[in-house]
Amino acid sequence: MSTPGRLATLQHRDFRLLLFMQLTSSMREPTLFITQAWYVNEAAAESQRLLMLGLLSGLRGAAFLSYTLFGGTFADRFPRTRVLTISHIVGLASVLIVGGLLTFPAVSNGEGPWLLVMLVMFASFGLISGQDQPTRSAMIRDSVPAHLLTRAITQHQLVMSLALLIVAPLAGLSVERLGFATTYLIAGLGHVAVLLALTRISSRLASDPDAARESVLSNLRAGIAVLRTDAVVRWTVLSTWGVTALGLSVMGGLISAWVSEILDLDASGWGVLVVFWGIGGIVASLWLSVRSDVRHIGAGFLVACVLIGVAVLGFSLSRIVIAAFLFNGMVGFSHQLVLTFSTTLVQRQVPNRLLGRVTGLLMLAGGLMQIAGLGAGLLAQALGLEVVYSAAGISIIVLMLVIAARQRPLREAT
Repeated sequence: MSTPGRLATLQHRDFRLLLFMQLTSSMREPTLFITQAWYVNEAAAESQRLLMLGLLSGLRGAAFLSYTLFGGTFADRFPRTRVLTISHIVGLASVLIVGGLLTFPAVSNGEGPWLLVMLVMFASFGLISGQDQPTRSAMIRDSVPAHLLTRAITQHQLVMSLALLIVAPLAGLSVERLGFATTYLIAGLGHVAVLLALTRISSRLASDPDAARESVLSNLRAGIAVLRTDAVVRWTVLSTWGVTALGLSVMGGLISAWVSEILDLDASGWGVLVVFWGIGGIVASLWLSVRSDVRHIGAGFLVACVLIGVAVLGFSLSRIVIAAFLFNGMVGFSHQLVLTFSTTLVQRQVPNRLLGRVTGLLMLAGGLMQIAGLGAGLLAQALGLEVVYSAAGISIIVLMLVIAARQRPLREAT
């Protein structure tokens, strides 16, 4: 049997549409993330900046955590196209409301109670992501044959890195030149693009139609049961949670403070920093895509997790801007490997009828990361940014070396 071409996945229209949705969503999400964080960074009093950034991260994370398990369950229980359509209509409405509020000077300056009000409004970002991310990820299985699954996942992640590379500098420039409101509203076009693409997707059936005969909580328990019975899935999910909560809580939630206080850069400089993350992600995805097949996925996943810790530690010790940019690119490289390997392990191990639920569990990492950002903000306020960043890197390295030593099924997973 001949090996399929590297672009064989593009012969499937649903997958091409899924890549388009990944592109537009991966441009929308960083734009909103950067706009929200820089708004808080500018509007908060200097003595409260780290605390407010941590609170923003915590609120978004709480919203994501409170919904993503149900989001994954709905992705199995109902047609995934219908679920995505509803979530992006709600997301578009949220962007229009928040962007409209930011047009008022008192709101854009965070005067009076408006900073706290906007922190709560920004939390809707977590709710929308809690439905969107597990659903689109689960749709990869629906869009290509099984023998193309690994390649499709790699290409799906590659598009995310490409989008980040495009949008990161533009988002920072847009905030500086056009302001918070206009940048926020422009990002809403991503919702419109996804809604248009969804009208062309051919797969319209629920992956687990029998789930509707049971309660949503029963559906959810069926997904959680996979973690109890499958050691590879369990430790893939738990490792992803740990690495993301420890590493991305500082590299995401507190990064605007590091950019302005340690590196002495503005929003445009932050955009360039994010570009290096995107370049790292692209290099990782291209390296994976040129391989005919990826073997030893479990071992590769563990190495990538350790590499994140090394990169975060290196970043924490860097005071030269270019060195910080390079270590940030290293974090992007290793994080992209973690995303691809973890998604591949889950999609290979889990039946399609349960895939939305287990993918939702895997993606709880994003919410845990933002909740951890609140704790990181409090610690940074008390101990200093440099201490918290270094501690995060060391903790990841130690945690993943222990897991790698003790979890043979994950080490040997293919």
